[in-house]
Amino acid sequence: MKYILAAIILIFSANEKKADLGLNLKTGETYSQIYISNTTITQTIYGMEQVIKMDITGGMDFHVNENLGESYLMSASYSSLIMKMNTPMGEMLFSSESEGVDVFSTLIKTMIGKEFTLEMSRDGTISRIENLDNIFKGMFESFPQLSEPQKQQILTQLRQAYGEKSFKGNIEMITAIFPNKEVKVGEKWENSVKLESGMSGFMNNTFTLVDLNSDAIIIEGTSQISTEDKDAYVDVNGMPTRYNLTGKMQSSYKLDPESNWVVEGKIEQEISGDAQIKDSPNLPGGITIPMVIKNDMTIGQ
Repeated sequence: MKYILAAIILIFSANEKKADLGLNLKTGETYSQIYISNTTITQTIYGMEQVIKMDITGGMDFHVNENLGESYLMSASYSSLIMKMNTPMGEMLFSSESEGVDVFSTLIKTMIGKEFTLEMSRDGTISRIENLDNIFKGMFESFPQLSEPQKQQILTQLRQAYGEKSFKGNIEMITAIFPNKEVKVGEKWENSVKLESGMSGFMNNTFTLVDLNSDAIIIEGTSQISTEDKDAYVDVNGMPTRYNLTGKMQSSYKLDPESNWVVEGKIEQEISGDAQIKDSPNLPGGITIPMVIKNDMTIGQ
């Protein structure tokens, strides 16, 4: 009888095994990720439905320069960027891999391989970013024909998509998934990530450790997304705009069991609400635009 009890105790002990899921990266190593994002934006303008589709593929390399104990000092850079847009105005394709001579593809190419530094904590949050503007330096040297207002407009759009605030939120959506304690299979934990890409919002997350073995670690998440301040206006192409959006997200991450780095992942988002453009000389009377945003993202190496 005592042997049966001992076996039962061992089984339950195995099931109660806890893991430290913080990042465990090696100094001198480079950790890479590729992101493929497919977004559909459906909006109604003056009673007419418009659909915009955006497919974005981006590759990033994170080189660990120093282990600071509870965080890592890294050099980061883009390895590739491809953007495809299908709008009522037609289809556009911009790619760092393109052999063409279109202006935007050429500008994107100048961003590839330019390093900036960041400090990432073991829980996947980013505490500081330095020299991110380095990726925009010298991008207009081949286009002296562009006026200064044109350059500033392009830079504003690129900084909204790839600047410090939007970069932090976009990366933490994938890396900031770790608990601040050891957890066992089936255990849950929560955190919050701030999103800033054109508008400010919060993503409140609940994660669950689904599987833990020698081959992989599986984490799944559910998230609630909401606008940070629905009364705050931001500049969108020269027009003051405020957003009132809410949504949800389902996510799944496969981690390397040695480094705890995300090697595979899938994210599904659906956000809805409206954008209100303020009354201005460019848009007398203003306008409210109902919208639904759906995004599917896969993460790989």
